[in-house]
Amino acid sequence: MLMDYNVEKTSEKIWKKARDNYISKPQFEPSAVKKVSLAASALCIWSSASSKYQAVTKKVAPKKLKHAEVTAVLKEAQAELQIKLDEVKKVKDAVALLEANCQKMQDEKKELEDNMTTSNLRMGRAEKLVVLLKDEGIRWKETVEVIGEQIVKLVGNVFLSCACISYFGAFTGKYRDILVKQWVEGCLEREIPTDEDFNLVSIMGDPVVIRNWNIAGLPNDKVSSENGILTTKAERYPLCIDP
Repeated sequence: MLMDYNVEKTSEKIWKKARDNYISKPQFEPSAVKKVSLAASALCIWSSASSKYQAVTKKVAPKKLKHAEVTAVLKEAQAELQIKLDEVKKVKDAVALLEANCQKMQDEKKELEDNMTTSNLRMGRAEKLVVLLKDEGIRWKETVEVIGEQIVKLVGNVFLSCACISYFGAFTGKYRDILVKQWVEGCLEREIPTDEDFNLVSIMGDPVVIRNWNIAGLPNDKVSSENGILTTKAERYPLCIDP
């Protein structure tokens, strides 16, 4: 480096001497020299251009050096910046992954809460259903027992219903009760299963139909209901007498 510095100083001295003693003189003008010698004119042009190049180079060289230093610093800073950016990217990726996992866990939490709510509602309905079915089971058991008894007594009840439909028409309510009592006693004596408190309305009547009759104006007493059953169940045309 010391050698380069000495060479540069020597070169600068030579060029200063050339400028002061030759290039700056009017006689060194290429146009004037061209009149004497064309080759010398070309040398004058080259010398002037080299002088200008050296002067410019002298001014530009420090700037180039500074530019190189700044460029090196910039590259180093850019390298450090890239390292920081890579680290920031890693942190951002880690944060994004954590956020994604957090969102996934929140979605799973919401799904579990929804499932829990649905399960609790189902459990509540199931408990109510169990209670209702328990009560309904008792009612079904009682109904089965009643139906079982009705099946056993079906023959006698149908027999008595046929008798009532065939013979009740002309009799009053009081006499009908006497007939039914005698018929029930006869069935029981002959071991024909039947209801001891046989009632034509309960055996052959439809509560909904009878209710419609009452709405239409039929009295809701037992005799009127029996007359309605006789009218609808008999195979022969009934003779209705308005009292």
